[in-house]
Amino acid sequence: MSLIKITTWYLDYQGPQLQLPQWPQDVVLTEAELPSPEFSQFLFCAVGHHWRWFSRLSWDYQQWLDYVSSAQVRTFVLYQKGTPAGFVELRRHDDLSVELKFFGLLPAFIGKGLGKMLAQAAIALAQQWQASRVWLHTCSEDHPSALKTYQQAGFSIVSKEEHEEKMPDDYPEAALARPYVWSRLNYFHTK
Repeated sequence: MSLIKITTWYLDYQGPQLQLPQWPQDVVLTEAELPSPEFSQFLFCAVGHHWRWFSRLSWDYQQWLDYVSSAQVRTFVLYQKGTPAGFVELRRHDDLSVELKFFGLLPAFIGKGLGKMLAQAAIALAQQWQASRVWLHTCSEDHPSALKTYQQAGFSIVSKEEHEEKMPDDYPEAALARPYVWSRLNYFHTK
């Protein structure tokens, strides 16, 4: 692991109550209502590898299962023509705030106008979950347009911090998520 300097921005939604967007005819956003570590891990990696998301690469199968089985986590998946195009993961905290924990599009769907609509949907869904506040954080390692996109969606920066974060030295190796793969094989082998 090596240390890299990261700037993290914390943002609160300051805009109006939103409605779900009117999607193009070949696009649908649906909630993944059944806990599926496999699907959640796929979404995290499919969207996040391009931006070197690493926070969950060391999670094993049980950690994924426990997390996605929580009543405090909801995942919504965007499909275009039946193909996963992106996702939103919402996490409700004890103070009843709802965090847009993860949000993004698979690389093939970036630049097609879906990101802004997905952000609007994420806010509306968080608001519908009776959120006391809707918030998120993004960092300097995320998509170059992430901060701007969130601000255009109605989020305002409430704080900023700079810190060092441990990044895997060999990201492609870490992205293989070996702890998850091996623990998943063992999980089903022992059942």
